[in-house]
Amino acid sequence: MRTDQELAVQAERVLRGNDLGEYTKPSPHLYPHQWNWDSAFIAIGWAHIDWSRAVREVDALLAAQWTNGMLPHIRYNPQVTDYAPGPEWWPDVPVRRPAERTSGISQPPVLPTAVYQVGLLQPDAARRHAWWERTFDALREAVLFYPRHRTTGGSPLIVLVHPWESGLDNSPRWDFATGLGYRPSRPYRRVDTSIVGAALRPTERDYDLYMYLVELLAAGRYELPPVLARTPFAVYDALFNAVWYHAAIDLNHIAAELGKPPVVEEAALRAFRDAYLQTLWDAPGQIVRDYDLRGQKQIPVDTVAGLAAIYGGLADAAPAGAMLTRYRARSAGCILLPSVPPDQPEFEADRYWRGPVWVNINWLVVRGLEELGLAAEAAVLAEETLDLVRRAGCFEYFHAYTGEGLGGADFSWTAALVLDLLRRPIHQPSSGGR
Repeated sequence: MRTDQELAVQAERVLRGNDLGEYTKPSPHLYPHQWNWDSAFIAIGWAHIDWSRAVREVDALLAAQWTNGMLPHIRYNPQVTDYAPGPEWWPDVPVRRPAERTSGISQPPVLPTAVYQVGLLQPDAARRHAWWERTFDALREAVLFYPRHRTTGGSPLIVLVHPWESGLDNSPRWDFATGLGYRPSRPYRRVDTSIVGAALRPTERDYDLYMYLVELLAAGRYELPPVLARTPFAVYDALFNAVWYHAAIDLNHIAAELGKPPVVEEAALRAFRDAYLQTLWDAPGQIVRDYDLRGQKQIPVDTVAGLAAIYGGLADAAPAGAMLTRYRARSAGCILLPSVPPDQPEFEADRYWRGPVWVNINWLVVRGLEELGLAAEAAVLAEETLDLVRRAGCFEYFHAYTGEGLGGADFSWTAALVLDLLRRPIHQPSSGGR
């Protein structure tokens, strides 16, 4: 097993190996472009070894911003053409910089949190504040995009219109939609299964829905009202909404440091928290659930996303600790945290988001526990996560029972977040929470 020093050396080697100068590839072969929440996590890792390189990572992602403020989930590298779906599937995207090519959907908005954390790792206050000042307006527009363009029916909760937006692409939470049999009008090809075995990736049925929704979104010019009129997929995602809430709070922290008014007022944050718990909290199950706007009901599938309220600070310490304890008990025999507990019929120990362990999700839960004052629980999960990577290496995800590394090897966000866990150890906040 690797020592901490050996693990840090390996993690840095992975980041440097995937570094393209402007952005960092998620992995050497499987993901050649710049991905939204990948780069946010990656910037946190870079900040521990090269602060200026972390800044460039953020700048590259912000270059893809749309005129309405959205940060798309993929910023395409024009020199890479062997990837599907490419930018031709996303016509007429309203980018601010005409030369940019992007996807037409977003991803969990980790970036404001990453910018806050990267800034705090810069000891020179003048440099920190200058960078925050330079990025502030773009981050403000990115955070406000969601309440302005992705809400409906008077609820402050954010609507997702594609499983890819959740970041947990083939989670069984979305089986209600993949089972409907939608297919795109055009043929498509997949590159992923030529690099990673098909048994470890989303199914053809999953991809049929994904590509159908891509066509539908393009036809609706990526606007919520026309898409809602036709789509089979419109959800309140518990994890995405928790990430947005956390991002809004962190951007408010940056605003306060810069002497600016809050981006999201306290009253709006309270209303959001109330709506989140009222709509998504399942009291009998002691977990948060996603909500299907088409069926007007919670989605009755338990996954690790049900712990999202821990990260967002949307649950207090006592219920957060109870949620984690229950999830651990349900995951007996697994390495923690499996993306789906093994008592669920949809559990697959080695298929992408249907069972395997992901370091980025563990990191979100660790930092959420820490912020709630649950330092002991956070430290245990952090050490379990590091131990997993010490044994297997920096893979994309890990077999839920054996810990075998799966998916893309030399995976950047795994490396970045390992560096953060090693170099920013768990502490007990004096306030006892956010």
